[in-house]
Amino acid sequence: MILWEPEVLSRIRRLALVARHAVEGVLHGEHPSRALGPSVEFADYKAYTPGDPLRDLDWRVWARTDRLVVRRYQAESDLPVLLVLDASGDMSTGRGGPTGGPPARPPLDGTKAGYALCLVATLAWYLHLRGEPVGLAVLGGDDVPWRTLLPRTGRRHLGAILGVLASLRPAGRADLGRGLQVVAAGSRRRSMVVLASDLMEEVSGWAPALHALGRRRTDVRVLHLYDPRELDLRFPRSARFFSPEGGAPLAVDPAGVRDDFRRVVQAWMDEVRGAVTAWQGFYLPVPTDRPLADPLFRLLSGGPRRRRAA
Repeated sequence: MILWEPEVLSRIRRLALVARHAVEGVLHGEHPSRALGPSVEFADYKAYTPGDPLRDLDWRVWARTDRLVVRRYQAESDLPVLLVLDASGDMSTGRGGPTGGPPARPPLDGTKAGYALCLVATLAWYLHLRGEPVGLAVLGGDDVPWRTLLPRTGRRHLGAILGVLASLRPAGRADLGRGLQVVAAGSRRRSMVVLASDLMEEVSGWAPALHALGRRRTDVRVLHLYDPRELDLRFPRSARFFSPEGGAPLAVDPAGVRDDFRRVVQAWMDEVRGAVTAWQGFYLPVPTDRPLADPLFRLLSGGPRRRRAA
C-alpha cells in the first residue's frame, strides 16, 4: 500500500470527478451499450436465408459443397485493455505549461499532458464500470510510482491507476518505439492496446513496434493528441519556441510561415495516420480543446471489428 502525498490525493479526487462526469455523459447518450472491445469470435454456420448479410457468406464452403452458408459470431468477453500513456516532456506544452525549471505535475486542463491524464482516467473508469480488466503503461515522465500496471479489475486497482496518473510529471522522451516493443512482447493475442500520445517522434521509430502488435492480432487504437494552436501556429506575434525535451529555441514569425507550416503538418498527419492504419489499427486525432466525452464516444463507436475464424 502506498501513502499518497496531499497534492496527489487532491489530484486523484479531481481525476475521479472528471472521469465520472465524462463517462456519465457517454452512458446517458444515444448508444449506452457500446463496448470498448468489440472483437468477435467465430461461433458456427447456418444456412443462408434471404436478408442475411452477404458479407458473412462463406464462399469457400459454397465452392466445395455448392451450399450457401453464413458465418455466425459471438462477442468476445473479458478483453484485457492496456492504456499506454506518453508522458514525455513535449506533452506538457500548452497553457500553463513549463517555462523552465524542474518537471512539474501539469494542470489538468490547458496542456496536452493534463488532457491526456484526464482522458486515460476516463477510459480506465469506463472499463472499470464494465468489469473489463484494464492496465496502464507509462512511457517517459518522472515521479512515476509504477511504470506498468497489468490489466486487472477492482476498485483498488483503479485507484492505483489514478494514483499513477495524479503523481507523474511529464519529462524526457517517451521512446515510443522501445516502449511499444515491450508492450508487444508482453501482450496477449486477444487484447487491446490504446496509446495516448502526441506522436512527436519520427514515425519510422515507432511504426514497426505498432505493426508488431498488429501482427499479434492485438486490437490497436491510437489517440493522437494535439493542441490546435501548435499545429495552426495560432499566435498573434513573433515568439521564441522551444521543446521541453531539449534543443535550441527557435524565433518564428507565425504569420510569415503559417501556410507552409500547415502543409508540413498535414503531410505529417497523413504519414502518422497511414502508419497506424497499415495494420488495421484505429487512428483517432484528438484536439485538446474538445470535451473528454467526444473522443471517448468516437473510440467506442468507431473501433475496428476483427473477425477471426476458429
